[in-house]
Amino acid sequence: MKSILKYALIFSTAFLIAGTIAYYSVRVFTQSADEIILPELTGKNIIYVLETLTSMGLNAKLHGTLYDDKIQKYSVISQDPKPGATIKKGRDVSIYISKGPKENTLPDLRQIPLKEALILLEKNEFKKGQVSFTYSSKTPINNIIEQYPGPFSTALKGSFCHLLVSRGANPPGMVMPNINGLRLEKAAAIIKDHHLNISKIISKKDLNQNYGIILSYTPKAGSHVTENSTITLVVNSPENNQIMDPDKLSRLILVTHSLGPGFLKRHIRVETDMFGPMIDLYNEYMKPGEDINILVPSGIHATINIFVDHRFERTIIIDPWKEENDTGELLWESLPLQFYQPILPGSVKN
Repeated sequence: MKSILKYALIFSTAFLIAGTIAYYSVRVFTQSADEIILPELTGKNIIYVLETLTSMGLNAKLHGTLYDDKIQKYSVISQDPKPGATIKKGRDVSIYISKGPKENTLPDLRQIPLKEALILLEKNEFKKGQVSFTYSSKTPINNIIEQYPGPFSTALKGSFCHLLVSRGANPPGMVMPNINGLRLEKAAAIIKDHHLNISKIISKKDLNQNYGIILSYTPKAGSHVTENSTITLVVNSPENNQIMDPDKLSRLILVTHSLGPGFLKRHIRVETDMFGPMIDLYNEYMKPGEDINILVPSGIHATINIFVDHRFERTIIIDPWKEENDTGELLWESLPLQFYQPILPGSVKN
């Protein structure tokens, strides 16, 4: 019995001594290990990071990958411990790797209206790029013909998508008619008959031509044009480089002059040069108190002289080159006129 106790005591003492020696050995080894200040790894390429940590005696532990709009693909997003921390050799450094900016799939925008396509682009986090137009017989007007990048391809969110939009079927071609030397109103009628559009009317002074005559235009006579092509006209006028609104060619102005009270009919004569040379527009008798109503195209320079009982009463001048004012388009050189909405031609009331 005493032998057993003796051996147990010896074994316990030996185990205690061995444990104490091991503890102090590990402690001494740990305290003697080199301490390292961890560098900044964020934004660095993974290959560089692995080489750096290995050379420092540290272990790189990859904890995952994440999308990041700022950090390039295969570069470190974050690290643990943080930069500047003190760490011993042989320890682990946890890192997350960037997968780069997130890419989205482009929707198929072909054959859908432009407005709807722009909504889909925004919904999928893309931006509108360059929008170009061309004629197409297969794609309805204002629908998308093609896109770049193409449908179902992947691209970085926030990138641009360029669109090609249809103008509809290609209109038939024609030869630009010769309108040189014609009065503006006649030239405008020819242009309208050919389904062309007047985009600009510019004045130019030419003393050798009558006012209101077409001096030049583009495209020139004989040029190839298509339906709805735009035409620029240069018209003879007392002043240079004035601009007339083309819409004036399709509008009418009703001007009126009231006769005074009385008992006898009065002789009324109205002359104008709106059709070229000065001619009588009206030459009849009217009852006292009635109105002289004259319907005048707003796009023609016109002088209107009114005579009552063979006596000059007033002059009205309509100048389409002058800008509109608060009272309307009509400009005058005598008493103020009354203005009404344009009516069907009835010329003069008698």
